[in-house]
Amino acid sequence: MKKAVGLLLLLLMITLVLTGFKGGSGFTIEIDDSFAIATKASEVDSVAERLGIERDIAVSYFKQNDLKLIAVSENTKTQIRISRFADNFSSSVYDAENLSDEQIAEMVSLYGGENKTTEIIESDGRKFAKIVEVLEDSGGVYTCTQYVTVAGGRTYIITCYNPSDSTSKEIEDIFSTFTARDMTTRLDRYSFRKKWIVPGVIIMCAVVGVSVIGICKKLYEK
Repeated sequence: MKKAVGLLLLLLMITLVLTGFKGGSGFTIEIDDSFAIATKASEVDSVAERLGIERDIAVSYFKQNDLKLIAVSENTKTQIRISRFADNFSSSVYDAENLSDEQIAEMVSLYGGENKTTEIIESDGRKFAKIVEVLEDSGGVYTCTQYVTVAGGRTYIITCYNPSDSTSKEIEDIFSTFTARDMTTRLDRYSFRKKWIVPGVIIMCAVVGVSVIGICKKLYEK
């Protein structure tokens, strides 16, 4: 019985330690279902149809740009694209919270064009570089807004397009729902489990100690 209890506790402790660091990095965002949405290259059919392009082109674009989401409104004028990738910079920084405002400003220089405006904002307790650029083509004036951050060792770029010469409220509202499930979140979970690890180890050692004493006693009696 004592051996069974000891084995059970040992398995419990192993589970606590191993599951403490599990969990994939990802994100959540709320987008109206009137948008055509794809979160995988294999799901681009509705997006390709709405944009009037070949499926193969949409698949290639999705893969080449490290996209994790693309959403297109009914009139195709409002579009949202989320890319996520790891490189030397994001791996070394790990989280935007480790960057000063000056370092974020340097990071911003990699994105947008010559006529961009930039600012550092916070959303969901996380720092973002917000880059806004007003552009014009044959379809008229539109605004490209990019929100850039680093979370869990990966760079996230949320690129949004909307008609008009400023970021629309619709885009701002959608962005406000973005949440990155990064290592900070996983460490919070781990810290909860960690509270049980030390007491568990003590209990396990006590049980194992009792078992060893029992075995030694039986050997002695023989």
